[in-house]
Amino acid sequence: MRRIKDQAGFTLIELLIVLLVVSILSLALSNFIATWLIASGQANASSALQTNVETALDQITLDIELSGSAESSPHNNDPNAPSGGWQYGPTTLILAHIATNSSGNAIYVNSIYKYITVKDDYIYYLSGTTLYRRIISSGVSGDTAVTTCPPSLATATCPADKTIATGVTYWTAAYYNGDNSTTNTDGSAVTPAQARSIQPSLTLTSTYDGHTINASYTTRMVFRNV
Repeated sequence: MRRIKDQAGFTLIELLIVLLVVSILSLALSNFIATWLIASGQANASSALQTNVETALDQITLDIELSGSAESSPHNNDPNAPSGGWQYGPTTLILAHIATNSSGNAIYVNSIYKYITVKDDYIYYLSGTTLYRRIISSGVSGDTAVTTCPPSLATATCPADKTIATGVTYWTAAYYNGDNSTTNTDGSAVTPAQARSIQPSLTLTSTYDGHTINASYTTRMVFRNV
C-alpha cells in the first residue's frame, strides 16, 4: 500500500489567525454600517426638518401677501385674547388679512366705491415651542373666515388655532419700510403700520439618536396692500 506524503491542510494556529482576521473585518464592517445608518438617518431627519421650516414660512408669507398691512393690535374683538389683549411683539405677528367671500373675491367696506377691504385678523403667536395661527373673523356678511380658539377651548363652532410649527426655538418678524429699512429716518424702529414688507425668521430644533438637529429659514414678503 502506497503512503501519501506531504498531505496539505491548515494547522490549528492558522485557523485561529483566519478567524481572528475575519472577526476584526466583520467588526469594522459592522461599525461602518452602523455609523452610515446613523448618519443617513440624521441627514433624512435634518432634511425633513428643513422642509417643515420652509413649509411653515411659506404659509406665513402667503398670509402676508394676502394682507393689507400689519397691525399693532387686532381690528376685531377676540374673547379668547391673552390678558391685556393682543399686541405685536418679538413673537407675535398681527396681520390685517383681506376678507373674502365664497368665490374668493375681496369684500369691500363700500360695495360701490371699492377702495378699502374688510379685514380679518390673522395672529401668529408662540406658545411654548409651538407656533400657532389664530383667525379672528370680521363677522361681516359673506366673510368665509372662521374665528379660531386656543386648542384647549376648541369647539365645533370655534375650531382650534392652526399649528404652524413645533419644536420652535426662534421666531420673530422684522418690519421693513418703503426704503427697505427696519429704521426710519428719525432713527425710530419701523412699526407694523409703517411696514411695506415683513421678514419672518424661524428656527426648528429636534433630536435624532441623541444628536440635536436645527433648521432655520428666513424670507421676505410685501403686502398686496388693498
